[in-house]
Amino acid sequence: MRGLDALLSYQGYPILAAELSTKKRRPIGVGIINFAYWLAKHDLTYQDIDTQGLELIDEYAEAWSYYLIKASADLAVEQGAISGTLETKYGHGITPNMTYKKDLDELIKHKERMDWKGLRKQLKETGIRNSTLMALMPAETSAQIANATNGIEPPRSLISVKQSKHGVLKQVVPEYKRLKNKYDLLWDQRSPEGYIKIMAVLQKYIDQGISVNTSYNPIYFEDEKIPMSLMLQHMLMFYKYGGKQLYYFNTHDGQGELDVSKLVGEAEVPQTNGYHIEDDEECESCVI
Repeated sequence: MRGLDALLSYQGYPILAAELSTKKRRPIGVGIINFAYWLAKHDLTYQDIDTQGLELIDEYAEAWSYYLIKASADLAVEQGAISGTLETKYGHGITPNMTYKKDLDELIKHKERMDWKGLRKQLKETGIRNSTLMALMPAETSAQIANATNGIEPPRSLISVKQSKHGVLKQVVPEYKRLKNKYDLLWDQRSPEGYIKIMAVLQKYIDQGISVNTSYNPIYFEDEKIPMSLMLQHMLMFYKYGGKQLYYFNTHDGQGELDVSKLVGEAEVPQTNGYHIEDDEECESCVI
């Protein structure tokens, strides 16, 4: 938080309007990477997530959200709150976990493990330094640098070949040898329901909407046709539990898979998982 906030003061602005708007709001978007690895380490999967698993994710997301807000609130005390503080919910002592869709309580009970009462009091008294703090993005470049799984998404394969204008990179999921049977791969999932529930829990603690993707593998459906009724059911579930916007609707076409044994050796990687080939058309504004 401190590094990103300092960058807002340090960087140059092409036009005055951009500088004035940014300094009035000082928006920041801190994301998450390696979420699939975190799930694998805790023996959790996207599709078979139960109440206990959702509660663990809720505890994780709560701490992540709390300490980001606390960091910005402390910066406001040290360096001054933004002039637009009262144009934000934070300036009125309202945190994201106060405005979530209450239907989510059907999945997990609401808990406040952190000192939210004290933080809300601080926000009312001294304001916030940044109008937005969180944003969940694919984080393709950051994930490659850290050898992490992309953002909050399930990996498409245990080993991926990522192609971009900078060249070709072979990337292996973290702790492959120990956790290779724990990772929940995207196209092995028969339904996005578990993923939708996880996104709803994360959304509870985030001050900006998550753009959520749904993914389907036609081989799990009769005649390889995904029923429209099922897609509508998942869409309604998404909004019922507090989802903000559905983004990509992905279906598996079976393309981009190679025989791993030809690339790494049969003894090293199970052939069933294969390679996933990604053409990385980089978003220049997302690159570090």
